[in-house]
Order: sequence, then structure tokens, then C-alpha cells
Amino acid sequence: MTNQTNRNPQGNTNTFETMLSSEQAAVAFNLPFYFFRNPYKRKKLQIPHYYINKLVRYRLAELRVWHAQLGELLASQAKEAQDQLASQASRQTQGSEVAHA
Repeated sequence: MTNQTNRNPQGNTNTFETMLSSEQAAVAFNLPFYFFRNPYKRKKLQIPHYYINKLVRYRLAELRVWHAQLGELLASQAKEAQDQLASQASRQTQGSEVAHA
């Protein structure tokens, strides 16, 4: 069953957006299921979500934007980690050269 909500800023009631379940969102973005199911992980990753009664649902368009931002964040974190490792390695190399001199 697909949940749909009326989502149109102009007030036109003919457009509906599909709401995804946690399982559907995990499959759609090839991410672990617990990212969407665990409330602490959702909060940590700032995943946009909605409660419909007691069910958690996601808007596909919002998840696409979030996923793009997540990719940029992970890429920047990976670059920072590589830079830190490179600076540590250069310090160790410089330290061993000074000790041998």
C-alpha cells in the first residue's frame, strides 16, 4: 500500500507525493534499514521524516535532497581524515629523519 499526501504549494489538489516506509527508503537509497528505523540514527543523520499515526514515513523528494547532502558530508569527512593521516605520516617521517641525522 502506498501512502500519498497532497503536496502542492499552489493549492492544486491534483498532485500527490508518495510517502515511503522505512523499508522502501532503505531499498531506494541502498542504505542500511536501521538508518530509517532507529529514531536515534534518524536524528543523528537528520533524516527528514513524518509520523502518520504511529508509522514513520518519508517523502521521496526530501530524501533525495538529504541523500545528496549526506554524500557531500561523507566526502568532506573522508577528505579531512585523509588529510589528517597524511599530516601525521609527514610528522612521523620528519621525526625519524631528525633522529637519524
